[in-house]
Amino acid sequence: MLRHPIRALALAMGLILAQLVTATSSQAQVELDLRDADLRSFVQIVSEATGRNFILDPQVRGTVTVLAPQGLAPDALYEVFLSVLELNRLTVVDGGSVARIVPMTVARELADGTSLPGDSAGFETRVIKIHHISLDEVITVIRPLLPAEAVITPVPGAGLLILSDRGKNHRRIAKLIARLDQPKDDTIELIRLSNANAAEMVGVVENMGLLRGGATISVDRRSNALIVSGPDEVRDTVRALVSKLDQRGTVTTSAVEQLNYADSAALADVVLRSFSDQTEQGQLVRIVPEPQTNTLLITAPRDMMRDITAMVRHLDRRPTQVLVEAVIFELSVEGYSDLSSQFAGVINNAIVGGVQFSLEGRPSLTSLISAAVNGEVVNPGDGGVIGGGNQSGDNAFFGFISALASTSSVRLLSTPSIMTLNNQEAEIVVAQNVPFVTGSYTSTGDGANPENPFQTIERRDVGLTLNVTPQINADKTVRLLIKQEVSNLTRTASAAGGEITARRALSTTVLVRDGNVIMLGGLLENESGATSKKVPGISKAPLIGGLFRGKSATKNQSVLLVMLRPRVINSEAEGQRITRQVAKDTRKASLALQPADSHLYPNTPNAALPFDGNNLNQPFEAGFIDDVAQSRNLPPLPARLPITR
Repeated sequence: MLRHPIRALALAMGLILAQLVTATSSQAQVELDLRDADLRSFVQIVSEATGRNFILDPQVRGTVTVLAPQGLAPDALYEVFLSVLELNRLTVVDGGSVARIVPMTVARELADGTSLPGDSAGFETRVIKIHHISLDEVITVIRPLLPAEAVITPVPGAGLLILSDRGKNHRRIAKLIARLDQPKDDTIELIRLSNANAAEMVGVVENMGLLRGGATISVDRRSNALIVSGPDEVRDTVRALVSKLDQRGTVTTSAVEQLNYADSAALADVVLRSFSDQTEQGQLVRIVPEPQTNTLLITAPRDMMRDITAMVRHLDRRPTQVLVEAVIFELSVEGYSDLSSQFAGVINNAIVGGVQFSLEGRPSLTSLISAAVNGEVVNPGDGGVIGGGNQSGDNAFFGFISALASTSSVRLLSTPSIMTLNNQEAEIVVAQNVPFVTGSYTSTGDGANPENPFQTIERRDVGLTLNVTPQINADKTVRLLIKQEVSNLTRTASAAGGEITARRALSTTVLVRDGNVIMLGGLLENESGATSKKVPGISKAPLIGGLFRGKSATKNQSVLLVMLRPRVINSEAEGQRITRQVAKDTRKASLALQPADSHLYPNTPNAALPFDGNNLNQPFEAGFIDDVAQSRNLPPLPARLPITR
């Protein structure tokens, strides 16, 4: 029993109708009204309507629905037939008198490579020649336009593409490839050689098989160049090969570079480190410094020698100098005042009562009474003193009142200056070398007197020390690493022994513009103190209470200011100008300090700097000129040593 009687009836009627129409005339219109008809039956209808023979693959199965109520000519019916096969992933492979209907996945194995006339929808395999562009570029463009069943295979050595696809797609793909495969205007490139021979290079390129896709290569002997024509990848490959082969042979040469300003040992190390990569690659570079003549002996490949000598000459330039001027100003004021009264009574040569205070700078009452009793000279100390005494036998009475107000001040103004090269440390020391006891040793023998005593002494500079390292920057600023110290003796001994020294020091790094003044440090110190001594109780009594009190007060003030000014000296003329100005200032200062000559015996010697403001060599020649001839305005005697100017 049929499950779909209506579908079977429609198929039978369609077959009867198609046979009637075909029997009438081969050019008659074919009307189709197929709904879910079997695909094999539809192939039979097309075969009878068009007169074509078909062989069906066992995998050809399925149903088809075709509606053509207006009728179709045989050729049109065949086009519809091919479309139906394509929808069912089937195709026709032409085999002469009999065509094969197979799945598309199998058709590429059966296609014989023969192109069918017209726009055949059958599966074909064609060979396409590529002339100007690379095969990879063509495949990249057309691959997205092909169905999954199509197969495209490149043949790089011959510049060919093998395409297996339906006939209709072949014409479309061929037109697209024809538009892409156009000659380029920039396919000819001239590659010049510097060291290798161009004719020999052509043989190397041809033997390696680098010319693909119609690429050619020739030689231009006049310019020793290669003329390459072809795809971009071929020209890039040839260019890369030529760059590796066109190398100069290593030729070692030597040179001697005399240095004017730089240190040969330091400069040799710097230059060698800059060419360390070439040394690691096997190129020999040797730079030997000769310190006695400050010369560099250079051995290097010829192609590197120019760069090495150019670097040495660039670094061997006149260094810039810096004049560092400092001003150190210090003012200290010390004030002291005291007021005290001291008295005592003596009975039978013993002190039985009195008032005594021990104040700074004052003797004690006991020492004064002992001196008076023994008939010695009495020294009551500085300031005002009123005192008296009475002695009768072993009994005595002494007393005094003292008052003192003192002020001492010290002013120190130092202007040290020092000149140094850029990035070079410089130090100036203006000080006394003072011995300080650091230890002692005494060996004691059998007697009462020690044997072999000795002391260890360390000498230290006490005065002014200035240490500076300048660095000149590109923006006309100077970076200064400064260490400065000012010390002096206080003329005061410590409890442990030895004199106490006052020390003011700073260590800093500053940045200041050329010619500007900067303050490095400042100190304002204000110190005050008081000492009060009294007898409890009675010191508060009116009127007489002052006899039982003693008091001293101190007030100290100090000001310290350190200022600095760097001046960059770029040329010899600028250095001479500054030196001449400093010499003039020194001449004026020495004339101001020189004592006046009374023209009486003995004569006051001339202590001024021998400089008239013009010739800077005069201070060096001053010791070689006869003083008598100079004082009498006679022609001076010739210098003992020749002066080179």
